[in-house]
Amino acid sequence: MIKYDLRCDKGHLFEGWFPSSDGFEEQQKQGLVTCPICSTKNVSRALMAPAVKRANIEKNISKSNNINISENELKTKIRTLNKLIEKNTTDVGKDFAKEARMIYKGKKKDKPIRGSATSKEEKELKKEGIPFIKVPWVKDN
Repeated sequence: MIKYDLRCDKGHLFEGWFPSSDGFEEQQKQGLVTCPICSTKNVSRALMAPAVKRANIEKNISKSNNINISENELKTKIRTLNKLIEKNTTDVGKDFAKEARMIYKGKKKDKPIRGSATSKEEKELKKEGIPFIKVPWVKDN
């Protein structure tokens, strides 16, 4: 089996699996290859980067990804990030979801905010496509 990245004439990207490199052309000639989004048959192979597996490189990468940092160092770095966020944002507290929604919809001035939201509010923001990130917060002793 061979996997191809495919693109339709409307720009939709998707992947297709074929029994061989000629399989795509054969199925396309028969009208069997269609876009799963818009159903057009005007589909071509998209530019792909080959996936080459080289074990020695992967071993070196996995070794270099090990992070040796103590808990205290990590807390210090998080505190530094927290201070930067505090300095450059407005704290809206528990009204975060409401404020983020109003800013996103243009009903309030666009400004960086911080605050808290419930799991339900986070899910609603994600569903509405409103971007936000969760940042770990370390309280000073």
